[in-house]
Amino acid sequence: MSKVVFWDLGYGGSAEVAAAFGVQAGLHEKYHFLLMNCGYSGTGLEEGFPPRDNELGKELRMPVQDHGMEALLRLAESGKLLQANMTDYTYPLLQGRLDLAEGMQSISSSRHPLHSVELEAILNMAERLYDIIIMQLSGAGSLYSDRLREEDTLIAVLRQNRLELDTFFEMAGRSETIRGIAPLAIVIHQYDAASKWSLQNIKRRYNCEVPMIGIPYHTEFSDAWNGQDIISFFRRYRLLKGRGYEREQFLFSCKELVRLALSPKERSHHSATDSKVRGA
Repeated sequence: MSKVVFWDLGYGGSAEVAAAFGVQAGLHEKYHFLLMNCGYSGTGLEEGFPPRDNELGKELRMPVQDHGMEALLRLAESGKLLQANMTDYTYPLLQGRLDLAEGMQSISSSRHPLHSVELEAILNMAERLYDIIIMQLSGAGSLYSDRLREEDTLIAVLRQNRLELDTFFEMAGRSETIRGIAPLAIVIHQYDAASKWSLQNIKRRYNCEVPMIGIPYHTEFSDAWNGQDIISFFRRYRLLKGRGYEREQFLFSCKELVRLALSPKERSHHSATDSKVRGA
């Protein structure tokens, strides 16, 4: 398998969804996942996890970061990135199931991971060690479409907001943003089932044929995210059933997203022609 990329228009949501997907899948599926942060360290999909202990490095006043994307880019630039040593620079969140490649301490226009020629080498090496790479991107211009392949899975994350939905489906209709890679699914983040902008009405309004999943707002998950402890949240409710309607709806939506994104049948039919997003 290859990459699962969560992308939003810049209004947020893709980080939470990507991280929740990674933990839910890591706890329940047989694959080995890598969460790859191409942004700043501690931001994006890293926000829901406890920070890696950097105290030793601070005490020693180490001049360079010895882990995460900073180290991986440096190794790729020098030609020293090997299959045998890549996992030395990633951080296990769930042992043997989910690892994290942390983001950059500083990013310049000349050394942004998404625009770096070394990113391809890192991705190629990661795909030898991990079953699935999970990435999160935000912003209309952030889709690095030249590096998206037909077998990759793109998940669009949107809000119940008319202007945002209009913009997305207009872009999708012109194929300016997704450029031939149609989303496997659309996630409505912090979904309100009582809104007039329900999943059914959104699909009808925009003549959308792509599967759509609503992940509702849940206070306990939000608190766990802000407390950098979403792993404990998902572990706590792995086996509980029927205890709290709102929680069950949230967990069911996360499970449905994992099922859809990892479905071999859905992935084998994922192409620009088989799963079109039709604009209004």
